[in-house]
Amino acid sequence: MKHSERHIASRAVWALCAVWLALPAPAQDSSYSSRNPNRTNPTVILENEMTNIRTSNAQLGARIQTAMEKLEEVARLTSEDEKELQVDNLFFTLREEVYGVLNKLDLNSDFADALNRAKEGTIVLKSWYERQPPDYPNRDQSIAQLERAIQEYDIVDERLNQSRTLAQEKLSTIMRQHRVILQEMKIGKVLEAIAAARSVVEGLNDITTAMTVVEQKTEKSLQTSVPISN
Repeated sequence: MKHSERHIASRAVWALCAVWLALPAPAQDSSYSSRNPNRTNPTVILENEMTNIRTSNAQLGARIQTAMEKLEEVARLTSEDEKELQVDNLFFTLREEVYGVLNKLDLNSDFADALNRAKEGTIVLKSWYERQPPDYPNRDQSIAQLERAIQEYDIVDERLNQSRTLAQEKLSTIMRQHRVILQEMKIGKVLEAIAAARSVVEGLNDITTAMTVVEQKTEKSLQTSVPISN
């Protein structure tokens, strides 16, 4: 073989190796990422980010409970100025809490990025299996499982979008009702104002419910995307 031909062949081999190493190899076991810390499996990253979503959801739930208890305390206060101040502070706190949730649900959030990477990696792996000969070990079974995983990721993405839209709507409600409720308190409609505040706070439970669904769907997608062995 001529020197130029050997050089071309060598470059081809290296190119194939590079492509193979870029793929989440199907024969590798679940300890792959631990043995290669710089190449963490996308599903592991998604699972870690899901923990952050779960924590944020729990924090919002706790904040809602605290806000409801705070409104009960406010209702018992005798100073109208103090009532107004407490309700004002409560709404500012709730607004910041929902902003925090939106950061976790944003299109550019770490969770959304991890979800996209996990889906993209699954698509690449499915494409790899589809290019293998019909008699390749577990070819059809693997393709079917990977297709289900892709569908599950799509469901998570849809639920994530729904949760984000809902949180944005609730944030708008908080900001709008904040002004209305304070105005009611200023003109002496304290009971009506507190009742309206309770309604706003209770409405935030819709966000925690939606985020719980995101958690559940993500868990299901992670179960579907378990590494496949030949």
